[in-house]
This record gives sequence, C-alpha cells and structure tokens, in this order.
Amino acid sequence: MQRETSGLLLKSNRILGTRLVEAGLTGIEDMERANKAFAELARAKDLKRASLLRILIYEQQTLREEALVDYQLEHFPVGAVLLENYAVSEAALGAHPLELMHASWTAPIDHVHDRWFLLTAYYMSDVVRNFWEDRLGGRITWYVSPMGQLEMLFEEQAARLAAAQEAPPETATTESKT
Repeated sequence: MQRETSGLLLKSNRILGTRLVEAGLTGIEDMERANKAFAELARAKDLKRASLLRILIYEQQTLREEALVDYQLEHFPVGAVLLENYAVSEAALGAHPLELMHASWTAPIDHVHDRWFLLTAYYMSDVVRNFWEDRLGGRITWYVSPMGQLEMLFEEQAARLAAAQEAPPETATTESKT
C-alpha cells in the first residue's frame, strides 16, 4: 500500500467515525470496538475490509446503512445513485488508482466537461471530500450509495485491470506493398 493510500485510509476513517458519533448514528462504545477491528485490518493492509463503516454495518451490525444514506440525503447537498440505473464511465473510473478509490470508498463514475460525478459511502468524512476535490481540481457532484454498490464496482474494476494485464500485447502486422 502506498503512503498516500495509507494516510487517506487512516485519516478518512478517523474523521468518519467522529462524524457518525456526532450525528447519533452510532454510539461511542460501538465506535471504540469498530476502531480496534479497523486498526487490525489497517495494519494487515486489507483495503477491502479496513473500513469503519463496513465494520459497523456488516460485522457489528450496529449501524443501519439505510439510516446513514437517509441522514446524508437530509443533511448534505448530495444525491443518491444505484449503479444498476447508471452507466459508469470506464474512462472516468480508470483514470484513478483503484487503491485510492478503495481507501476512500469513493469512485469517479462520470466526467463531463469540467464536472466530475463521484459516488461515495464516505461523504461525511471531510478528508475524503477534500482529497477528491484537490485531486480532481474541478467541480464535483457528489452521490451517496450503499457500500455494496461500491464493492461491486471495485470488484468489476479489479477484474478489468487483471484482464488487461493478462491480455497479450497487441502486435502490429504490416503488409508489404509490391
């Protein structure tokens, strides 16, 4: 894991955890247990599972994902997207390292002129928003989505990247003119 990814992973989860407790979406005790589990996964560099949100929703089941999405829609200037209803731009998605997307639970899903469209499960983390705003240097429209949607997108992108690495290099054929 690169240093940039590691820093993003640690900082974004720390801020997200604080925001979840402040919003009353989870309790301090639940967050402390989740932080311990997160620290172990982060030390193991397990990007797929190192997420406070993932731990709270799926492992501890102390946070309802629907409540989180509803809270964000009510309190922040975001929309919601279900990927089965959206054609993700492979160019926008492929322009950024999968590792950074996974560390921030955020993915660029489209880019039109100077506007980026980002899908995230970590909107409540200022670190994530600032990271992507700095990285993209353009206007951003933010969408929130359930983590499962992002996991599916990350798995598909990983499969595309693996297939591209396994594909034989293209060979140019030249025809001789007579």
